[in-house]
Amino acid sequence: MADIFIVDDQGPEATAMLQALYSRSDESARKHLEMVKERGSAKFMESYYVGYGHASIGDCGTTTLFVEGLSILACKAVQDNPLYSGQESSTRYIDFSKQPIIDPIATDASKAILDKWMDFYLGALEPLEAYLKTQFPIGEGEKERVWQNAIKARSFDILRGFLPAGITSQLAWTTNLRQAADKLHLLRHHPLAEVREIADGCLAELRKSYPSSFGHKDYPETEAYLARTAFKTNYLDADFFGADQPDLSFSTTVDNAVLEAKELDVIEGRPQRTNLPRYLDGYGQYTCTFDLDYGSYRDLQRHRNGICRIPLLTGERGFHGWYLDELPGDLRTQAEALVAEQYAAIAALDACAEDKQYLYPLGAKVRCQTVYSLPQMIYVIELRSQNTVHSTLREVMHWMHAEMIKHHPRLTLHTDLQASKFDVKRGTQTIVKREQMDA
Repeated sequence: MADIFIVDDQGPEATAMLQALYSRSDESARKHLEMVKERGSAKFMESYYVGYGHASIGDCGTTTLFVEGLSILACKAVQDNPLYSGQESSTRYIDFSKQPIIDPIATDASKAILDKWMDFYLGALEPLEAYLKTQFPIGEGEKERVWQNAIKARSFDILRGFLPAGITSQLAWTTNLRQAADKLHLLRHHPLAEVREIADGCLAELRKSYPSSFGHKDYPETEAYLARTAFKTNYLDADFFGADQPDLSFSTTVDNAVLEAKELDVIEGRPQRTNLPRYLDGYGQYTCTFDLDYGSYRDLQRHRNGICRIPLLTGERGFHGWYLDELPGDLRTQAEALVAEQYAAIAALDACAEDKQYLYPLGAKVRCQTVYSLPQMIYVIELRSQNTVHSTLREVMHWMHAEMIKHHPRLTLHTDLQASKFDVKRGTQTIVKREQMDA
């Protein structure tokens, strides 16, 4: 009978080494664990790690980094990794009105732009909540606290469009040691100075905690290459697309005749909450190009499988109309004038496009492109079409659904195709003590 046990009371490096020794020793990890406890993890690592010869040992030890006071732009840079696991502050549930804002341009003109965005955000919160309460009155049997939370969440949904991308947030990143080293090595060459500083800061902390795992040698040729390709590695900008690129574009390399001939029993009749098997990745990809506000792009980027590059945040695509449509008349008039004024002021600044991103609002439209396999497409469409998802992203998911059905008429899809509506259940999607929710 197999001997099964758990080791979760050792540091990441020692745990990694315990796993790695399976490839070099037939002794039980129980014996190696005794050695760790007798000698200490540092001595144990000194004895074994250097001579192992494989970077993969770093895959076996995990750690969690907490980064606070970084811009939303920097959050996206850290999370731009198919192996990222972690969490970030949500603009849909948290009042960002008191958060500091990072301004790399640091002029009177740039400060004035940021102040105007925040003045509108602050001034609109109370009247918008009052307006929404008239539009969505509390229903019979609904709890007051839950309804209030749902109204507040709806307000944040709308007003997040006017938050500048330089607003600060916080994130947690759970990663294995090798992935941390690889990702941070790339981020040291990021176009944003803030991101480069975060990379250096994370590496400094990791070297202090795990000296045996972060003594990697740098090669000048590699560093030069990473510096030369840094912009393309990190941003998708308008130059990537042709002048005749339509606002909506869908293409696929998946041959439906072949797919149905071989996999009809797999793609048809799939029950809800069940993923397609991963081997279907081999049938090809789907490339979707569309406009989306930067705030909802952030939600889409959370799906790490496939390709969803970070768009360069500019004013070229305009401002998403949904954020204006949801405001009462007087606030809408004020918001329309503000957006026009702010976009012109940002364009007039003497600064590079990368730094101007900090001043554009999350409601700014960006051109996005996703490249997914069949299982990835289905997963994203079904999850991000649910009513609790932001309306602007749901609209894109509904378009993707229609394209998939057009290309694969016998494919089972459990997409929520109902129009977006206010749902008091949004008020339960929070993290509080149970007795507070019961009140």
